[in-house]
Amino acid sequence: MPYTKKELEDLAFYQNLANADEQEYLVKREVMMNRMEISGSAYDGSLLTRDKNGVIQAFENPYTGELYEDASTVLYVSRTVEQLKDTDEINGIIDRELREL
Repeated sequence: MPYTKKELEDLAFYQNLANADEQEYLVKREVMMNRMEISGSAYDGSLLTRDKNGVIQAFENPYTGELYEDASTVLYVSRTVEQLKDTDEINGIIDRELREL
């Protein structure tokens, strides 16, 4: 049978495992924060931490569950869009001639 939460709190093995996971998590966050500081300029969002699938990782305090209020929780989104060409090339692709039925 699985352990209850109360039983897990009393097991030294589980406490050591949880503590090791928390420390690994905090080290990963610290490495990311150091990479941001080393750049020597204002952080532009280019150093986001991603997992192997490309998903952005945001870090929270493992003890309280709240997000940190620093650069590790700020996402930058480019709002630059490519302009459509202002030529008649599109008319060769789209038939814009209106005809009566």
